[in-house]
Amino acid sequence: VVADAITEAVEEKFFQGILQPQLLEMSELTILSATAMLTGTVRQIRAPPLLHRLVLFLLGPDRHPETPGDAPHPLRTQLIDRCNHLSDEISLASLRLFEELLQKPHEHVAHSLALRNLEARGYLQRGPAMPDERGPPEPDPDEDGLDLEEDPYFTDGFPDAGFGMAKKPPPGSAPSGKGQVSEVVSR
Repeated sequence: VVADAITEAVEEKFFQGILQPQLLEMSELTILSATAMLTGTVRQIRAPPLLHRLVLFLLGPDRHPETPGDAPHPLRTQLIDRCNHLSDEISLASLRLFEELLQKPHEHVAHSLALRNLEARGYLQRGPAMPDERGPPEPDPDEDGLDLEEDPYFTDGFPDAGFGMAKKPPPGSAPSGKGQVSEVVSR
């Protein structure tokens, strides 16, 4: 009961009262500061009820695929459009916001941003698996089965020693003053 009252108050006073007007503003400085504040808020929220309210506030409750006649959630649309803003700073701040959102353990984030538009497109096979009618894939005409090291034309233009043909030193020896690569890297 207390958690519901707190999340409702945070949504009313902070999300809708402060953040939403600033996020819908046209001033670049206001957009940047509001987006940075929102990104920090998303990063810090751990309580599932508050996270749920924030996700619905930002992305809207819709779960069906988007169609051209639909009225989109205004804040979601605005935030997505800002990923390709004229100002690089606004674009980066918006991308950071979505990066934080996608890291949150909330199913609606991935569903709203991607899955809802992919479900109706037939990328997923529904029903029993059908045998593949195309047969085996055809071999690539550019690939004749030779590795580049075995290809006689691969070493053309390289010195007589050949590419990749240098003698490897015995495992215990190292050039004077220098260690093995594994020793140098692990230092």
